[in-house]
Order: sequence, then C-alpha cells, then structure tokens
Amino acid sequence: MLTAERRDAYLEKLGFQQVPEATKTSLDALISAHQMSIPFSTMALHRAGCAPDLSADALYEKVVEQGLGGYCFELNKLFQELLETLGFSVRPALSRAVRGRDGRMPINHRGIVVTLDEGTFSADVGFGGPMPAGALRLEDGAEQMICGETYITERADDAWWKICRITRAGADLHDDGVPARRQTELELCTAAVEDIDFATLSDACSKPGTLFRDHEVVNLRTPGGHVGYLDGVLTVREGGQKTVTELATAAERDAALAERFGIRFA
Repeated sequence: MLTAERRDAYLEKLGFQQVPEATKTSLDALISAHQMSIPFSTMALHRAGCAPDLSADALYEKVVEQGLGGYCFELNKLFQELLETLGFSVRPALSRAVRGRDGRMPINHRGIVVTLDEGTFSADVGFGGPMPAGALRLEDGAEQMICGETYITERADDAWWKICRITRAGADLHDDGVPARRQTELELCTAAVEDIDFATLSDACSKPGTLFRDHEVVNLRTPGGHVGYLDGVLTVREGGQKTVTELATAAERDAALAERFGIRFA
C-alpha cells in the first residue's frame, strides 16, 4: 500500500483535497478523475524500447511525480495500490481487449475488481479506450448508464464477463435482438490471480511488433469527450465534434503532448 504522504500526493493529482471514504460514490469519483487527470500513454515505453519497471516505487515516480502516464499494467496496478490504501476490497483481474473484433485476442490487459456492499464492480483506469467513467457492476444483463454512456455486462461463464458498450459503430457484432450498435469492448475474468502474474504479460505486450512498443499512443478523457494522440496525429472529440490535426514537427508534437496531456520529457 502507499504511504500516507504518497496517498495524499496521488489524490491531489486527481483533484481530491480530502481522503475519500471507501464507498461506491467515492470509487466513481476516483475513476472519473483518474481518467481525466492521468493519461493512458505508451510514450515512455516506445521511447525506452523496453518493458516498464512495475515496482510500486517506479510506478509512483513515473505516474504521479513525473506525470508521464502509462499503460494498463502500470496505471491499474498503481490505482489498485491507492484503492487498497483507502480501504477498498480490491484485486487484479486478467482481461483481454476485444474492441468489437470477431476473433479472440490473447489475455493482454490488467483489470481491477472491487467488492462493495452493493456488489462486485470493474474499476478500470488503464484501458486507454471507451471504458466507463465510473465503477461498472458485474451483473448479468444489467444495462448501466455512466456519464452519458451505456454499458451492458454479460456473464460468459463462471469466471469470465463481457463488458459491452452501445457504440456509434456501423455494424452490430452481436446476434439479432440485442440493442443496436452494441459491441464487446473487454472481457474480464474474476478468478483469483496474483500481482506477479502480470509481469510476463507486460513483457509480452511491450516487445517489438506490438502496438504499445511500436507506436506512440496517448488517450485522456475530457469533461466533454476524449483527446487522443497516435504517432503525431492529434484527435480531439468534444461536444459530438471530431477534429484531427497532423503535427508535422517534433516541436509541434512535444507542445501538443505537454498542453493536452501534461506529458513532458526532459
């Protein structure tokens, strides 16, 4: 768990002036603030060319002190540390990104499962994509509206859950009779795993030939949408409008990363 000093600095970065209680309301607020304050980013991984250090000390320095963000194996691990320090019942979860694909991806994501009086919830701040800005209750068939976005949790078997989203995609990838434009974004396993189980996954996801190693990817939720960066292209979605800007020079890219995401490399 985090020291009191590190806990308070982490919370301050998220905009919290007081230590929140371990409640569903607080969990929702923490997730939303995290997604709008700390970017999903492969910048450091791409530039270093090697897997990140997943020790608690290294993650705290990189994410909180240096403001460089990180990917799921970093962000969700550090967020889990914060939740544990705040008194939440929390554990890691093996997950796989789906994003509407027909074929199954290998396990490639670290999720978080939180147990509250109200039930069991997914609490994800490290997906780097269209995940809910709040805790999502794992209840079969439950349709949940979170910050204007609709999600549906669907039990796949005794251990695995599908997290689906109502999207603007042109194709419905599910059977007839389900809501239009529904697609599975993530599959999450509730079986017990250990922190050490994710080291090998992180190594595999940071090798040459993978998205995270080969490309500069940054995402951040905003009050009115999202802002994303991919290999010099900045995409801003605000108020239902989409703006795409190609950043031609290194100076333009560095300025956009600093202004939009708070990412600055020495």
